[in-house]
Amino acid sequence: MSATLLFVGDWGHVLAAALFAVLSVLTGRRLATQQAGKLLVVALALTSTWLLSVAFGGVDRLETGVLESLRNCGWLVCLFVLPARLGGGVSRQARGARPLYLMLALLLVAQTGLDVLASIGAAEGVVFAGASESAVLLRLLWAIGALLLIQRIYIACSAHVRGVIGPIAAALAAMWGYDLILYGAAFAQAEGLMAQLFALRGINMAALAPVMALAGRTGRTAVVAPSRALALRGLGVVLGTVLSLLILGLLLALDTLGSPLVKAAASAVLFVSVAGGLLFVPATRLHRVAKVLASKHLFRHRYDYREQWMAFADTLGRGAQSHCEAAIHSRVIRAMADITQSSCGALLLAEEGDAACVWAADWNWKAPHGDRADFAEPLMQRMQSRGWITDLPVARAQGDALPGWLVEDQAGWALVPLVHFDQLVGVMLLGHPPLRRALDWEDFDMLRAAARQVASYLAEARGQAALAEARRFEEFNQRFAFILHDIKNLVSQIALTARNAERHADNPEFRADMILTLKDCAGRMNTLLARLGQHGSPDEPLHVEPLALGEVLKAIAARQGAAHPVLIEGNRNLLVNADRMKLEQVLAHLVQNAIEASDASSPVVLRVEKGDGGQAVLHVIDHGCGMTADFMRGELFRPFTSTKQGGFGIGAYEARELVRAMGGQLSVASEPGRGTCVSVHLPMAATHSPKSSAPARDERAA
Repeated sequence: MSATLLFVGDWGHVLAAALFAVLSVLTGRRLATQQAGKLLVVALALTSTWLLSVAFGGVDRLETGVLESLRNCGWLVCLFVLPARLGGGVSRQARGARPLYLMLALLLVAQTGLDVLASIGAAEGVVFAGASESAVLLRLLWAIGALLLIQRIYIACSAHVRGVIGPIAAALAAMWGYDLILYGAAFAQAEGLMAQLFALRGINMAALAPVMALAGRTGRTAVVAPSRALALRGLGVVLGTVLSLLILGLLLALDTLGSPLVKAAASAVLFVSVAGGLLFVPATRLHRVAKVLASKHLFRHRYDYREQWMAFADTLGRGAQSHCEAAIHSRVIRAMADITQSSCGALLLAEEGDAACVWAADWNWKAPHGDRADFAEPLMQRMQSRGWITDLPVARAQGDALPGWLVEDQAGWALVPLVHFDQLVGVMLLGHPPLRRALDWEDFDMLRAAARQVASYLAEARGQAALAEARRFEEFNQRFAFILHDIKNLVSQIALTARNAERHADNPEFRADMILTLKDCAGRMNTLLARLGQHGSPDEPLHVEPLALGEVLKAIAARQGAAHPVLIEGNRNLLVNADRMKLEQVLAHLVQNAIEASDASSPVVLRVEKGDGGQAVLHVIDHGCGMTADFMRGELFRPFTSTKQGGFGIGAYEARELVRAMGGQLSVASEPGRGTCVSVHLPMAATHSPKSSAPARDERAA
């Protein structure tokens, strides 16, 4: 044995011994009070001691062989006791393995006897013929029997016990499988291979220590198992490795052929086989066939439910920012089709009060179809009440009542109802998977659960569409209500002008003001009609710009003053940032409300002053009936609440929202019987008129 192999062998065994020693201490701390834990500690300690003996004494010494037999005996006892302790009893198959236990125990005794006999003979210079070969043969038989015992015990255990002893069984199978290869090489007298295997034995045992560490979870019920994807990929790696080794063996066998003609023919056959395999292995259909066969024979269930549900949810949620119905319908079809690997799918939505379903969307559906699917009443009842999934090939064979195009179209595989709160939302039509097969109970369960989720998703999307439509109607109603309120104000202004005309018709100044008022009312009505015809948001864009308050107040006083006295006080030259049209609309609301609350002889005052924080404050003051504090706190700015006969109750609300949109604030102070002061706070512009410091005289517009 070379120096490198000696180094690897010695230190590999030392590393493995240290790992098993630490593992025995940790297991003793966790499971010292349990008999199963004590057995594990003993087996781990014997394994560590044997590894140290191999590292420092070599493999040919008597104590090393005896310790190996003791190690095997310790794990044999663990295999006998652990399943019974963890499962609460011994199954019939486990009891049937007792003869195998007895045979392995006898083999251990025979091994130890031969080791002792060979050691005594070596000490006395006597050579016992065949003793070494017999010892190797017994160890070879032991490894085979131990592997058979592991397989028998693991199958006999319940699912719970398998999950607990699985790491122990896997590690012992790897340990004794390695011993089988090692003693097989020794029995065949392959000196070079045997030396390499002995040197790498310690590394192998060190790699098994982490697997053995999972045995410390016997007090818990955690089941360690690879995922389906990992298992399938691992199976692919194993098959690829086996095929590679087979090809390598065939290549080595070709070198032994003596005839060049035979060697050339065999090489050609091997090349054609490998090339053909490389052409067919990447084929999608071959992959699907292999996956179906593996899922059918290697796993308890057809579907990996965790992976399927995560992919299903991801497909449903993908592109969720797109709320159009076409995108939603396409996603639910793909989500359902991906579960069963269907090649095509279609969504038919139910019509309220009708036994027909309308073709809404499809994916990869190539055959012609009708716009409607008229299902028979019994089938509709079964789908709605019981979530009945129709196996279409079976339904066609039995002559069940199906739409004509669905009977003729052989692409259909399953008809899955989408039921939400006992209401049939629609029907999902799925096509055959690439590898055609019959529906089974797992397909029915999986599709039924997925269909409930899809139905909920479609119902939510339908509810969102209805809510969006209701919001559009609400926006239109809101715009109409605001416009109707403005029309009411204009009608009130015209009616007031008409009443004053009966008394002041002979006054030329009044007639001039009346004409201006009527022209203004006509212009504002045309503007309102234009607003009513707008589609979309009820809010018009703001055009905020520096604006002189005095000009706006003069226009309001001229418009409203023809019917009621309006006074302007304070600094009318203050510049504010506002939208002129919106500001006039706000002041028209406020002044009209003040006029309606005041006596005919009581003027409405518009007072302008400079406020704090760079704001201009406009007060609309009347001396009318006033408002209570409770009304101002709870009802004043609530839409459609009014104390006036025939009022709409949205003037104050609209005024406040418009002022806020211009960056200002609206506040109200009022007392019953003493009047009301509505204050409009607006941001001042950066520059002021030179006349802004000069107070203006009071002005009255009649």
